[in-house]
Amino acid sequence: MMNNDNSITLETKLFGFIAEEAHSNRFSSMVNKLFKENGVNAMVIPMNIRSDDIVFTLSQMRESKLSGAIIASEYQGDAMNIVDHASADAQAQGLVDLIRIENGSLYGELIMPLALNEYAECGDFIDDIALRSLSRYFYDLIEGKK
Repeated sequence: MMNNDNSITLETKLFGFIAEEAHSNRFSSMVNKLFKENGVNAMVIPMNIRSDDIVFTLSQMRESKLSGAIIASEYQGDAMNIVDHASADAQAQGLVDLIRIENGSLYGELIMPLALNEYAECGDFIDDIALRSLSRYFYDLIEGKK
């Protein structure tokens, strides 16, 4: 169960949101709101990463406390070159927008097209369809609903 004070415990699943301007993007707050509203003990942490640090940052994720990370568009090609395994969709497009960390290996996926396909017709999303679709799809994926 998520703490009401937004504290992180040893049981909290942590995910990074890696972008050059991650703190000014609403993705993290949107997903964290979904986690909190639904009592999920997980948190997305915005990580501002410069382009000259992205390869190092991604390669070091294997030993991190993160469960994975969402990768912003500017780094999706770099992420594809770092992952140990990539989904068929990621391989076909040469891009990764989600990295899962399992047993020290990086698994790359491309979830934005799936998110848009699933939520594009959702009447709740009047504006920011891509951001809201990705946020909702990521939440559903982490909760095992996908």
